[in-house]
Amino acid sequence: MGKSFNKGAFINEGEAALFLFEICVRIVLMYRLKKLSSGLKILTIPMKNTEIFTLLVLVGTGSQYETKKINGISHFLEHMFFKGTKDRPEPGQVHRELDSIGAQHNAFTSKEITGYYVKAAKEYFDKSLDIVSDILTSPLLSAEEIEKEKGVVVQEIRMRNDDPVSRTANIFEQLLWGDQPAGWEVAGDEKTVNSLRREDFLDYFYSQYVASNTVVVVAGAYPQDAEKRIEQEFKTLKKGKAGPETPTKSLGAGVKVRVENKDVESSNLVLGLEGFNMHHPKRFILSMLGVVLGGNVSSRLFTEVREKRGLAYYIGAGNTLYKDGGYFEISAGIPHDKTETALEVIVSELQKIKTDGVGAEELKRAKDYIRGSTKISLESSSALASYFGEQVVFEKKMMTPEENLKKLDGVSAPQIKALARELFQPSRSALALVGKAQSDTGFLKILKQI
Repeated sequence: MGKSFNKGAFINEGEAALFLFEICVRIVLMYRLKKLSSGLKILTIPMKNTEIFTLLVLVGTGSQYETKKINGISHFLEHMFFKGTKDRPEPGQVHRELDSIGAQHNAFTSKEITGYYVKAAKEYFDKSLDIVSDILTSPLLSAEEIEKEKGVVVQEIRMRNDDPVSRTANIFEQLLWGDQPAGWEVAGDEKTVNSLRREDFLDYFYSQYVASNTVVVVAGAYPQDAEKRIEQEFKTLKKGKAGPETPTKSLGAGVKVRVENKDVESSNLVLGLEGFNMHHPKRFILSMLGVVLGGNVSSRLFTEVREKRGLAYYIGAGNTLYKDGGYFEISAGIPHDKTETALEVIVSELQKIKTDGVGAEELKRAKDYIRGSTKISLESSSALASYFGEQVVFEKKMMTPEENLKKLDGVSAPQIKALARELFQPSRSALALVGKAQSDTGFLKILKQI
């Protein structure tokens, strides 16, 4: 924010974090959401005391909207938007123009959302808007460039498979969801990527990149008539209804374990428990449960597994929520010969919170942590654009950061204990591990004690 604030000499950490967060919230004057007749949604979020803006375009599509034949096309198409447009036909031209104004820019693809953003000085708003609208409304999708880019995408897939942390996360979702879009890798596999043709890209682009499925967000410092400029630049975006995603089906109760032998320095595991979707009212309780168990370096799991016993280099807990499903997960990197020991400690901590719950002081520390970390995370225009924009894409009730914190503040210790007892059950559990040779039998026995 550029200034320091002093409320008084005697103030505890929680009060300080809340005070600073309230100041941060005031920087956001008022968000405005406008829906055009085409279905395009424009979200503007002004901020004081900044000379930059973030322009973020979010499209409600991802690997969850693919068939097996074209698995990976959402991610591949993200690459292709930067490989030439009607106004910028030369590959690399988009990057050069954005680099020439010192802009930060990138794109990302997940199972249910794809995003494109530019972060730049306020005087470059028109230039940035022109480029972003150009790549999303007039991509060439050249057959020649598609063939070239296949090699790049395949290398990215191989790189992620070589990374044990990424590989374990992918295996876990395959184990939890099985052979359906929720269980497929976002980038697809080498076979599907190499089989894709220009017609596949055109079909998918015209099906998913429609006005009603798109949100344009600008946060920070921008022109007063930004809405009109955005509306003009995106007027050629195709109208219509986007193709539907495939609903996720639960594989049902039962302990699931999958081990992949790999020559790596340490074993990486993900222990997850099937939960609920992003709209579920218990999501606030779940967030608090994640902080208490493994959300920071003073959490229960970090303290017990790493600090007291030295069993892991990294360990953490949190949740992943989709529109029609989700899970609570614990991830860790552990020496090969200590995996069963570490898993026993992890399961013991799950049992403790089910039996004993959370103390008042521990819950207060968790809430103070969320207040402070939320304030820090939402200092930037890019974070605010993402925070508000994703709510629009996922059709959630719009909540300001302050309103979200009030929900989290309302979480009680009995609610956390009750949710732990509900979720932490052997029948909901799945364990994925990438490392040296391991026996499934020992892991299955431990998981049945959850």
